[in-house]
Amino acid sequence: MNFSASNDYCGDGRFLQHSVIMQHIDKLELRPGDTVLDVGCGTGEETKSMAGKVKSVTGIDVSEEMIAVAVKTNSAPNVAYSQWDARAVGDNPDWRERFDKAVCFFVLHWFPEQTQALRSISACLKPGGQALFIIDNRDDLLMLHQATSFLKSHEKWGAFVQDYKSTMFVWNLSVQETQKVFKTCGWAEAKCKVRRHELVMSEIQLKLVLKTCLGETPLIPTAALEDYLQDLWQWALDRYEDKSQPGDVCIPAEFMVVHAWK
Repeated sequence: MNFSASNDYCGDGRFLQHSVIMQHIDKLELRPGDTVLDVGCGTGEETKSMAGKVKSVTGIDVSEEMIAVAVKTNSAPNVAYSQWDARAVGDNPDWRERFDKAVCFFVLHWFPEQTQALRSISACLKPGGQALFIIDNRDDLLMLHQATSFLKSHEKWGAFVQDYKSTMFVWNLSVQETQKVFKTCGWAEAKCKVRRHELVMSEIQLKLVLKTCLGETPLIPTAALEDYLQDLWQWALDRYEDKSQPGDVCIPAEFMVVHAWK
């Protein structure tokens, strides 16, 4: 993740994530009396949206930059933001068994201690509480992995990113394996489904997604950033062009969607 571009992680910069979330968020059955924990809230777009349906939402994110943008752009009277790590959120005594619901969207792939985060989030829920997770599920379908490979082999950009080590740890588990992991982490039940999405994106949308999500982007000199993004766009257009809408790309992706109960 490129936290230095947090101001761009909204609107078109979150088109991919927001599109997928909106297709699945109703599985959580939000109610007016609910208290909700949003783990990895980013710039708070879904946090504020959920706040209109429930009693309160607490959004946490490990990034100080993301939290600053969320406070500035997506505050509400019943929303509280805090800089906190998903792996340690259950260590906060004020949050243990406090929440009715929790969401964790596109977060677990950013660190290897995924089971630690699952236990920590569970600790924050009341007995019988529910959570909804959306997890990047296959690295061979993940555009960001393919983009990193392209950059490392590029005659110009490879010099800047050759030593970059990806911080992504994609799930890569079956439904049965996922259910077993959740049970091991103390969840009473986990309904899991693999969902394949094909998302049509414009040039500006894709450039912003790559700018904000590729961890190697900060390694590129500022003066060369536009050329770098243009080369990435041309690579994506050559690889993923939507034949039904020339000039746009159609990005395939696979996600594990988990509706779990404590």
